[in-house]
Amino acid sequence: MASNPRRGLLRPSDSDEDSISSDDELLGNEGTIPSVQTRDPPASSTTALPFTDPDELSSSINAPEDKGHAIYIIFFIQGIGMLLPWNFFITAKSYFSYKFTEDATIQDKFENTFALAAMIPGVLSLGFNIFLTGRISRNFRLATSLIIMFLAFTATTVLVKVDTEEKPKMFFAITVSSCIVLNLATGIFQGTIFGVAGIIGQRYMQAIMSGQATAGIFAAVADLATKVANPNYDKEPTTSALIYFIIASIFIVITGIAWSVLLKLPRMEFYFRRFERHVDRDIQDNATNAGNEKIPYFMILKAISGKALSVFIVFSVTLTCFPAIMAGISSTNKGDGSIWDNELFSTLVVFLVFNLGDWIGRILAGIGQIVNEKSKWLLILSISRVVFIPLFLMCNYKHRLLPYVFNHDFYPIIINVLFSVSNGYLGSLGMMYGPKLVSIEYGETAGTMMSLFLQLGLTCGACLSFAF
Repeated sequence: MASNPRRGLLRPSDSDEDSISSDDELLGNEGTIPSVQTRDPPASSTTALPFTDPDELSSSINAPEDKGHAIYIIFFIQGIGMLLPWNFFITAKSYFSYKFTEDATIQDKFENTFALAAMIPGVLSLGFNIFLTGRISRNFRLATSLIIMFLAFTATTVLVKVDTEEKPKMFFAITVSSCIVLNLATGIFQGTIFGVAGIIGQRYMQAIMSGQATAGIFAAVADLATKVANPNYDKEPTTSALIYFIIASIFIVITGIAWSVLLKLPRMEFYFRRFERHVDRDIQDNATNAGNEKIPYFMILKAISGKALSVFIVFSVTLTCFPAIMAGISSTNKGDGSIWDNELFSTLVVFLVFNLGDWIGRILAGIGQIVNEKSKWLLILSISRVVFIPLFLMCNYKHRLLPYVFNHDFYPIIINVLFSVSNGYLGSLGMMYGPKLVSIEYGETAGTMMSLFLQLGLTCGACLSFAF
């Protein structure tokens, strides 16, 4: 039977299983190149040991043990490292407002500017990273992006104690530049990590998603603790901002160290060897088909399009509401003198509840899945989340765009719990399932593409939020 230049691109329609030739070859010993089960399998009748997911390799073949769940923990750390710097950056709202006191125009618009300086470079770098996959080593991409992230945040940290009162425009320009550089590097880092998770299994994709949610919780708790401990926080926020930025800079270093440890783990070496063998096989299959040696980006995109669209919709709806609409919801008891109903209401009801719910949803996605990767219900459920937009607008929102229906503080809490848990759960399922729809050698590209659609969703939602 003639070789198909695109063999192995899609998972089989009736099974997610790949087939491998022997335990020894994946453990690094001599052997034949592992075959990929396809819709049109080769005529060979070689006995193979099936597996359905890399996470199950330890039970199906003699794969090295993941002692202490070290790989999961390290991917969890990578997830925190992706978002913690930016979460602390936007948490320091009072600090930046304080820095721009002398320029009312900048003070009024800096948040919107920061959002654009984050979203657009993030999309561009994630899109660019797709084409770097397979051309520039993932270790070089990760190391370079982490170094740039660290330098950008170091510059932001140093500026905290620099007197910029008389030069707010210069400080604004430097800060926006740092923001752009930070998010360009973060996009490369994020795309590369999601790509690696696409190779080794959905369990580790879920670990990244959970780590991202944890970064949000960390920032929200830090913000709450700062405001409770320092009643004059808004008047002199530079100390808190300095602490935020130093923690973020340190965690970037921790993220890099964790990645270097990950590369030395026997089980990760096993996963990479398995991936490289599949890539080698694909190259050999394409050798007799002139012009087919390139990665079939369009075919991969077509294969994952349903899950990519689900992720895009989930995060578009989320960023439309959070934080723009939700931060505009006030307590029904506002003005009663209580710190909980005034200064801390938004921190607790909006940010902390959302980040906790998002984290719970992402954890639940790893425990049980109510839909599988072939079901259309994931897309349907993702679209249904649009209902949260009018629900939040009917709370005690500062602009009366819809009738004021939910006139008690427990309503926005309940709505936020459902909103945040569904975001974490459905978003994680989409990210976990996307790379499973292609064969192993295209898993890294599929994972990177999924991260691009996640970022596109965030950007779209952030733009839509301006309408409210």
